[in-house]
Amino acid sequence: MKVLITTTILLLHLLTFGQTKSKPDVYDLPIPKTLEECFKLLDKTLPDEEIHLVKTLQEDSIYFNPAFQYRADFFHAWKIYNGSRLTEYFNKKGLLGSFEIYEAILVSYHRYLNNDSIKLDEQINKYRDKQQKDYAYYISKTDKDSLNGIYVPKDLQDCFIQLDKTLSEKDKTEIKNLKSRDETIEYHHGLGMWLRNNWGLWGGSRLQKYFLEKKVNHPDNMSSLILEFYYDWLNNKNEGWQKWTQ
Repeated sequence: MKVLITTTILLLHLLTFGQTKSKPDVYDLPIPKTLEECFKLLDKTLPDEEIHLVKTLQEDSIYFNPAFQYRADFFHAWKIYNGSRLTEYFNKKGLLGSFEIYEAILVSYHRYLNNDSIKLDEQINKYRDKQQKDYAYYISKTDKDSLNGIYVPKDLQDCFIQLDKTLSEKDKTEIKNLKSRDETIEYHHGLGMWLRNNWGLWGGSRLQKYFLEKKVNHPDNMSSLILEFYYDWLNNKNEGWQKWTQ
């Protein structure tokens, strides 16, 4: 019996000895203040297989790899999207935008792992040039009355007029006969998605600009508001939307 117990303990010890010690959770460690601190924390917390990917992939493809395109844990743990001290560090260097910062960290880490020059200033200039071009393109869309051949309303009432023209009588009757304006949520993934995609509520349009100026900042909220007030429009309840547009 003693021999059996001793043998079992020895086997367990050998199995345990061969295991890799688990890495600390990135959420449990302080947010880095500099790019160099990012490297040290990624060494400690990023899974070995992801470190291998960062090191071996072409640097312009790392961001789009499935392991990273949906944002690695450090993106959330370091609050890159929410004005953390790391975000401020990059902002002071002239790099704005959470996704741009995230990609710059990945590319820089790739160079660090391969003992290449980081050239952060060069990276930032590339991102800034792209951001300026993207912004110019965005502004150009806010001046157009149509996108991809589809007319884009200029304000809320114009939305109602275009929906009246676009929807079938059957669809308009269904919306009109809903028990309340809150039930227009049923159209969020159908008609609402069509509005968000075709009226430029995601990518930029004069209608998006109109809502942003009225402090409605998310496309989901924009399309929901359009549908709720359109229900009122169909039911001749005009006081609410007219007051909102003032």
